[in-house]
Amino acid sequence: MGWLKLALIVAIVVAVAKGLQLFNRHSRRRFGHSFFTTRGFWLTAIAINLLWWGFYFWGKAHLQHTATSDGIILMVFGLAAVAWLLYENIRDTDLLHGIGGSALQLLLFFPLALYSFPSLIMGMVFVLIASYKAGRALLMDR
Repeated sequence: MGWLKLALIVAIVVAVAKGLQLFNRHSRRRFGHSFFTTRGFWLTAIAINLLWWGFYFWGKAHLQHTATSDGIILMVFGLAAVAWLLYENIRDTDLLHGIGGSALQLLLFFPLALYSFPSLIMGMVFVLIASYKAGRALLMDR
């Protein structure tokens, strides 16, 4: 029974991945626009992180009895980024494909965008510490 469940999960994952590839290929062929690009990921990641941290700071402000404006401002910027993502996708395709592709971007990039932000911050701190401990670089023109 365990093998059957595993085979079913693998089949569902492969079917979803193939469906996404077909949707992206159809969109590229019909409109000349790909949804799953690096630029689309970064715009989605910015929107998701602004919304996520906005909700976090808004909720934290209620618990600490402080002003909620910081979280609301972050959420507004996150919604503006989502609106810009929708605008670009609808402008480059039609209404149905643009909304569907944007929803797929937000849904699929959510875990990656949310977990890559702390990793990015840790990497930046590591690079800062590593460069601080490095010796001086002497550049000489000959």
